[in-house]
Parts: sequence; structure tokens; C-alpha cells
Amino acid sequence: MAAPRPLTQCEPPKLDWSRPEAPCAQDFGDIYFSVDGGLEETRAVFLHGCGLPEGWQSKSVFSIGELGFGSGLNFLAAWQMWEQTKPKGGRLHFVSIEKYPFDAVQLARALSAWPELAPYAAKLTAQWPGRVKGFHRLHFNDVTLTLIHDDIAAGLEQLDAKIDAWFLDGFSPAKNPDMWSPSVMKQLAALSAGGARLATFTVAGAVRSALTEAGFEVEKKEGFGRKRHRLEARFKSAPPSPISLPTPIIIGAGIGGASLARAFLARGVTPDIYHKPDHLAASHNHAACVKPRLDLQDRPESRFFLASYLYARAAYQDNILHVGITHLAQNETEQKRFAKLAAQAPIDSSHLSLENNDLRLGKSLVIPMQDTLSAWLEGAPLSAAPPPQAGLRIIAAGYGTQDILGQDALPLRYARGQQSWAAPHKDITGPLTYGGYALPMYDGLLLGASFDRPDGGDIFALKPQDDASNFAKLEAATRIKAQSLDKPSRASVRVTTADTFPIVTELSNGQWAFTGLGSRGFVFAPLLAEALVSKLCGEPLPISKSVWARLGVSS
Repeated sequence: MAAPRPLTQCEPPKLDWSRPEAPCAQDFGDIYFSVDGGLEETRAVFLHGCGLPEGWQSKSVFSIGELGFGSGLNFLAAWQMWEQTKPKGGRLHFVSIEKYPFDAVQLARALSAWPELAPYAAKLTAQWPGRVKGFHRLHFNDVTLTLIHDDIAAGLEQLDAKIDAWFLDGFSPAKNPDMWSPSVMKQLAALSAGGARLATFTVAGAVRSALTEAGFEVEKKEGFGRKRHRLEARFKSAPPSPISLPTPIIIGAGIGGASLARAFLARGVTPDIYHKPDHLAASHNHAACVKPRLDLQDRPESRFFLASYLYARAAYQDNILHVGITHLAQNETEQKRFAKLAAQAPIDSSHLSLENNDLRLGKSLVIPMQDTLSAWLEGAPLSAAPPPQAGLRIIAAGYGTQDILGQDALPLRYARGQQSWAAPHKDITGPLTYGGYALPMYDGLLLGASFDRPDGGDIFALKPQDDASNFAKLEAATRIKAQSLDKPSRASVRVTTADTFPIVTELSNGQWAFTGLGSRGFVFAPLLAEALVSKLCGEPLPISKSVWARLGVSS
């Protein structure tokens, strides 16, 4: 059995900037874009080569797939053309795979060569996920970018999408043969929508043969600049029928329901939301910590944990109480684990670093829960009436899920949590976590949260012993004996699973369950909602096939 692989970032590209207008990849001996005019080449070879902008005029959703993101020039050029020619109400998806992603500084330097793209480049670098492995989804209004930081074959294998146009822009077949192999071309065919177009700068015989064998009709065209020829191809299959989505019915207005509403509304789809106003939902607590769940091993789930944190962090930029959280090591074992995590660096040091044996999560957030929910639910009608029993129903009701489906319908577990208030303390100036948490906010310290299995009584009843436990945990972690504050405590229930991984699964008759978010609902829910809504709308998934399968419930 192979030893577990450590989770690290992608290897950086080795760049030669001796020719400032066209950085060169030293390992491949090839440039990232043409010295004859990179932007003009992109427009001639890829955009016009795939029949754009005419190709997206008749589609409400158009998807471009790219092999080799590189400097992002092709994406920015497609985005610019989309802004100038997009159909009314249309949405553009751009999916790109890159094994050696730039960092934000390299990206900005490369893209500075095209001042006309500067506004687009600034927005891209502001959301750039760095060299974190796996899937990453970035939103720019009606343009969505899905980056896959992985090897080409692995990235394509994990992608769930139907692509309308392919940009094949890796390094030349002679210098990067794995990207142009027959198996890769077959993967492209499997991911292509009917009638999909394909364009590339190379006319190598092996590439033409591989595309033809995969089911593409291939044609040589006049090249750009110093290149005599380029290729255009079309996939020989009928286009699919458009998807007709009924009005979604979302049951629950916590972070699950709000995230689903946000994802639907971004697509111009208004869901109906049903909730019980008097339900003591965990999502209605005072605050949530948005920080990464960290794993030493490179697994699909580990990559998802980081991707969901980055996606959630971008989503919450309008509602923030604190930036930066210190996670205190509780013993020598934790200190050693923290040191390993910092050394492996699965995410860059601005997000994760070691500080006096503790973890400094420099970009993690503390957010106000109720303000966030209100903002995300705005524009979707809420009703306290019983929800319809038929239609596209998504059950995101947290603890109320068992009342809707029955206690044994899903393998869920429940844990009661109580938050307490302490007086401010001069030595706690920023958020601390330690198996519990102490969050300076609203002229006090919010302490939490207890973790107890239901005992058969009133699961929401406040317990003095739980308040005492929260104060004791703080003292054990910090040696600070906090004073109580005259503000009421709050109890709610976490819904989790045996392996602590969420559930997003189709039940029957168009009914879905969205649950098991546990104590990290505000981290997981935004990306999971984006994934489910993408699935329902027939759009590329923002997560890998492996993670999507893991979200289901085995029979």
C-alpha cells in the first residue's frame, strides 16, 4: 500500500523574464504567448477559431474549456469579448487546467503587457487562489472561472462539465507530449457538448490524428504571425436539449438555505423559501469562524476543505467582524502537527503560518451570522406556511431535517452547542480558537461552544454547567479567568455525520437533502450550494467528481 502523499501547493513555474514581453517556461523551453502579439494571437487562434462571439449568441449558458491557463491571457480576452457581445441574460463559464499556476505577483506582471485588459486583470488577481491544489471557482458577475490546479489528465478525469468550445494552449507537443496524447483527446470528447468547437495553434500530425480518432472533424487554417497553420475542429454529436428548471423550493433559511438562494439568484432564478421563524437554528448564532479545515494528507476531501474556505472567504467580504484568527496549540502533539502543516504549506503563508507554536490563520474571518443570512436571502420570498410536497425540493433545514424526512432517513448525528458571554479582557484583542473559541465582539467576549449529545430533555434548554465549561476551556487554553457578562447564552444543535463530511444527495422525485454541515456550515455551505445549483442548471461543477460522489449517501 502506497504511503499517504502530503498535501502541498502546486509546484511553481520556473519563469525566465529575460524577454519581458513574453515570459518563458524554463522546464519546457517555450513561451507563454506569442512575441508577435499575444492578445492578437488569442483572438485569432482561439476566439475566432472557435467561432466566437457568434457561437454564444444563441445560448443562455456557454462553457469554454482550456488546457493550460498560464498567464490567464485567453481568459481575459474571452471575458472582454463577452462583455462586448454577450447575449441578454447569458452566462459564461470558463474552465481551465494548469499544473504549474503562477502566483498573484507573477500573474500581474505577465498581464501588465496589455493595458486594455488592466481592469479585468485587477479583478482576477484580487480573487486569485494562489498555488493551492484542486478546484477553485471565481465569480465575476455573469462570468464564472473554474480553475483546476492539477495535472491535465487528472483534472479532466475529475471534471464534470459539457464544454462548448475548447482552447488547447499548452506548450508545444514536442516539449509537453502528455498534454496532447490520444487519451487526453478522448477525455475532451467525453466532456464536449454536441457540436463543440476546438482550436489550437499546433498542426502536429499526431494531434490531428488523436483528435480525429476521438470524434472531431479537423481542419487546417491559416496561422498567426510566424506560424503557417493552426487547427480548428468540431465535435460530431448533436447538441443537447436545453434544461428547464422548475421554481426551486428551499426548506430552511439557515446558512444552507441562504447559500442555495444566493446561488440561484445569481443565475436569475428566484427560489421559494420555507422556514419556521421561531426555530432555534445554529445558523442564527451571533458569529461564525470562517477558517480552513486542515489535513496533512493529499486527498480529494482535503483539497475540498481548502477550496471551500477560499470560496467562502470571497463570499463574505461584505460582512466581516475580524480578519485573522490565532489557533492555540493545546499540547505537544498539536504543536508538532501545527509545525508539519506550516512546513507542508498547503496554502500560502498569508493564510497559514506558525507563531510561537500556534497557528496563525492570517486571512480567516469572523462574520456576523444573521447579517450575512439577511443579505443572502434578500430577493427570495420567505414563507412560514408548510412547503409544497411536490416539485424541486431542497431540504436544508438543519435539525428540522428529521421532522421532514424521519429520524432514520439519513445517517445524521446531532450535537448540542451552547454559547456564553464573558466580559472583555485586555489580553484578548483578537479571535482565538482552541477546541473552543473566544471572539471579541459587541463589547464582550463570545465563548463557545459546548459539544454534547442530546440527553432526552429539551435540547435547546440553557445549562449553567455548559456556561461553566466554556469559561473553563478558555482558562485552560489561555490561563485567563474571564468574568461573566450579563447577556443571555444561546443553545442550538449541530447536524453532522459519522465521518463529519456533509451530505448533498438526491433522495427521490426531485427531492434533495443538503445537510450534515456540522460546525463548519459557514465554510462548507457556499461552495456546496454552488455545486448543487450548478448540477441542477447543467453547468460545470466547481468541485471534483470524487468529492461530488463523496457527498452522496451509500445505500
